[in-house]
Amino acid sequence: MSLLEILQVYVERYAQALSVLQSSANRVQQLEDFWEDDPTFIPGLLQWLILMDETCEQDEFPVTRVPVSEVKGIIEIAFSGKEYSKLAPVLLTQDSLFNQLERIRLSFTAELSTKLFFQLPSNKKKWFEAPTSNWEKVIERFPNTITDIEEMNKCFALSRYAGAVFHSVQIIEFSLLDFGAFLEVKDPKSGWTAISSKLDQITKTKFSDLSDKHHKAFPFIEQMQATVLSLKNAWRNKISHAQAKLTLLTSDFTPDVAEEILMATRAFMRRLATEMPT
Repeated sequence: MSLLEILQVYVERYAQALSVLQSSANRVQQLEDFWEDDPTFIPGLLQWLILMDETCEQDEFPVTRVPVSEVKGIIEIAFSGKEYSKLAPVLLTQDSLFNQLERIRLSFTAELSTKLFFQLPSNKKKWFEAPTSNWEKVIERFPNTITDIEEMNKCFALSRYAGAVFHSVQIIEFSLLDFGAFLEVKDPKSGWTAISSKLDQITKTKFSDLSDKHHKAFPFIEQMQATVLSLKNAWRNKISHAQAKLTLLTSDFTPDVAEEILMATRAFMRRLATEMPT
């Protein structure tokens, strides 16, 4: 499962832009010669038009961008220092600037009405904006997990809980081969069930009968068994681990259950990444 491309916008910029456009149009009407009477007005307006141009390009407002580019271009001509810079006041009179600013404002308002915006709850913002935060060690040890880590956290942020759990399962699958090799799993279908069984076997084996490798790593193996148990409890009746494959049994996940699975997944993967001997 992959996310649709999300266009990330900050709506306060739109409100601020509309406010500046309105106040700038009012200021044009108040000044007899806006090119000369207020030395801060045109430079300040140019900076706003530059920002507006970038916003129109990034957030897909192509119609509004046309008059924004026109006005910005004329003002840039005025500051170019070239001979034709004197044409700028002729091209941009009081009436034409006022009309252009109104055109930009109305066009921007109209284009905003064609957009559909979703609000991301503030407590989920971190999941979307920094999806790999606290996963750095896992990514360093298992670099192939990065896409699923990003998708998992973004799915959770967007309340796509089944998708988030699906990607958490994919993340674990990346580690099972290495973990199975470390545990010396002999099952030809080495997977979650085989690894769980091997952990049980090792922890129940007499300490003196363990292999050298498992003898040295016994504290880690004991801790991993507990971590695996907590993960299996979080999965109970929701994820099958039969036939060496992790499979979702349902697409119905509450936010709390999904978050519990994600946290258990991170604990499992972080322990593997930082403590499993190479």
